[in-house]
Amino acid sequence: MRKQSVAKVMACVVAVVLTIAACGPAKPSGPTEVHGKLSEFKIELDKTSIPAGPVKFIFDNVGKEKHEVVLELAGDNDKPFEVNGKASEAEDIEPGKSATLEWTIDQPGEYQLGCHINENNEDHYASGMVVKFTVTK
Repeated sequence: MRKQSVAKVMACVVAVVLTIAACGPAKPSGPTEVHGKLSEFKIELDKTSIPAGPVKFIFDNVGKEKHEVVLELAGDNDKPFEVNGKASEAEDIEPGKSATLEWTIDQPGEYQLGCHINENNEDHYASGMVVKFTVTK
């Protein structure tokens, strides 16, 4: 009788362990959020490393000039990604306004966000308005 009780308890323990293992680690729901501030001539991010997958960039223009943000490979110069006619950029972000850029970055590597506005003899990108970040697996 005692052997049957021990066997039943062991079977229950194995079932619970297998159920927990099958569930695996919880994955975050929704895109990774990255908050950024735009000013003359700087882009600041609250994260410099994000996991591959959907990302939602939320930018606040705290500067005095209009800016844009282009998501591209590190080292590129105004080469946004395109999918189905949509480009990986948020354009014409007026001072005091916010903009959102949602994109899926599937490949790990080095990327950047840059402002490529060139007005009034001011090249924002050349003035240092670019920030690099890493996408991990």
